[in-house]
Amino acid sequence: MRHSLLSAVAALTLIAAPAFAGQTNSAPTTQHAFSNAFAKHGSASALSLNNNAIDQSNIKVGGKKYSPLYQSNSAPTHQTATSDAFAKRGDASATSVNTNEIFQQNGALGGKSVSQRNSAPTTQTAVSKAVSIGGDANALSANSNAVSQGNDRE
Repeated sequence: MRHSLLSAVAALTLIAAPAFAGQTNSAPTTQHAFSNAFAKHGSASALSLNNNAIDQSNIKVGGKKYSPLYQSNSAPTHQTATSDAFAKRGDASATSVNTNEIFQQNGALGGKSVSQRNSAPTTQTAVSKAVSIGGDANALSANSNAVSQGNDRE
């Protein structure tokens, strides 16, 4: 009898588990790029570049009994780019660039409503330093962040 009761509880748990299940996408990203250039008799050029592209999608179709109850997308991104260039008797150029593109979509077509969540917190730091003795010094730092998030309920 005890064995049958445990088997029945285990079977019910397996049957009920999909009813509480959800769809989750998670893509945490941390990027660091460091460049140093030094020239004693000429030009120095340093480039630090971070690129990040994430596409996350969840879809729930119909009002099936065991459809997901929630849809969640998470893409926290931390990017740091640092470039240093020093030139003596030449040009110094330092460039630091971070690009981040995130697309998140949740769709629920028909049936019961579903909890939908999209999150894409982003931290970007770009620092460039150029020093030249006897030439030109150029420093460029750029951050680009494009996030598209949607929740559809039809």
